[in-house]
Amino acid sequence: MTGKRVFFVIVLSTILILNACRSADEATIAETTVTPEATSTRIPSTATILPTSTTTPTIAPTATPQVVNRLHGLNLGPYLYDDPNYGTVVSEADLSELIERIAPYTYWIRTYSVQNGLENAGAIAHAYRLQIAAGAWLGTDLAANEKEMESLIRMAKNGEVDLAVIGNETLLRGDLTDQELLIYINRFKQAVPEVPVTSADSWEELQRYPELIAALDVVGVNMYPYWAGLAVDESASTLEDWYLEALSTVNQISPGKKIIITETGWPSCGNNGSSGQESFYFGSFTTFATALDVEYFWFEAYDEQWKSAYEGEAGACWGLWDEYGNLKDGIARVFAEDVEQYITREPQLEIVSHPAIGSSGPVTGIASNVDPSAYHVVVYIYVPDASGWWVKPTFDYPYTVIDDDGSWSCPIVTGGIDAQATKIAVFLIPAEYEPPLASGWSSLPQDLYDISVSSVEIIRD
Repeated sequence: MTGKRVFFVIVLSTILILNACRSADEATIAETTVTPEATSTRIPSTATILPTSTTTPTIAPTATPQVVNRLHGLNLGPYLYDDPNYGTVVSEADLSELIERIAPYTYWIRTYSVQNGLENAGAIAHAYRLQIAAGAWLGTDLAANEKEMESLIRMAKNGEVDLAVIGNETLLRGDLTDQELLIYINRFKQAVPEVPVTSADSWEELQRYPELIAALDVVGVNMYPYWAGLAVDESASTLEDWYLEALSTVNQISPGKKIIITETGWPSCGNNGSSGQESFYFGSFTTFATALDVEYFWFEAYDEQWKSAYEGEAGACWGLWDEYGNLKDGIARVFAEDVEQYITREPQLEIVSHPAIGSSGPVTGIASNVDPSAYHVVVYIYVPDASGWWVKPTFDYPYTVIDDDGSWSCPIVTGGIDAQATKIAVFLIPAEYEPPLASGWSSLPQDLYDISVSSVEIIRD
């Protein structure tokens, strides 16, 4: 339920490949570029592995029409403001509203508890035709654990659980041992053998316990490139390596067993967090998951403000929706993409609008598949009567910042006879690159083309 650190980077193996085959208005500018006017107690016993009499549930086959990139699953924390550690109860009406809003965007939801109102999550999810991975929160308080297990079993017997998640990062926190966790898992299996079971933890922890892996019907792994300190544009590819290596190891223990990524995400604020980075990782990750048919639960649906007290600023902004229920910048565009058509996700620059010859106004566009904080746009106009190419908007500020949602806008008529420009050239460049300050150049240097990751040139009409 909270952000976590993943400390491993692992290498793809031959077995791993075999298994995988199966299964971005600008600020006011003071100075302009002007072209010339005329030129608790432990459980003591060990546990055995019990079978489960059913297979892992499958997702619904068809996305709703208004959402092309429908997610496999969303982690749902309903406590947008109040701290659940103080006994906050979410009302059935509020929970229903939260689930109703996200229902068109996902096939599954996952909860972290089955008490204080969340015992209603299964029935509500099913009413909105969603499947639910209901979680029993386990810690060092055995009495609290007992209430969680009783509620989860009761929900499951009522047909309100499609996948049971027994504990979340209990091993990582050191709240339970693997054998203690197995006791809870086996208890659920005995009570409701027809409902599949998993537990969610970091791969660093899970890989140490082959017996636990063997006991799970599917293996739930929380994977966070953010907590590993990775750059956002490297994160999806690194997570892919992690996933495939974990899949290889799991299949050596239990051939054919599935891994579900039970948590991954990126914050839209805080250290190394922004809306642009969140939407970039969101798009990159869902593309990877689609390409490899990976099942996952994105962390998380909504921002939860109370978490800032425990995790700092970033803790409160992991949601795709803010605390007011609004989709964040850039997220809607990812939902609208058919990711199966963009598996490679190369950086792409697009001009959306530009002023006609003789008129003023900005040139606008979209930069796709890049971290907006790591790239800039640089714009040049070609004015035949002013000796050639000129950088815009200014010599002191010769580039354009990309907004968090990938959009950008650059004024190209800032003085002189700019309105007579016949061509516009735009380049997508790394933020650290200093673009050439063209001032009536007959041509643009080859270095600019070599450095840019995407470029586009148009003739004005």
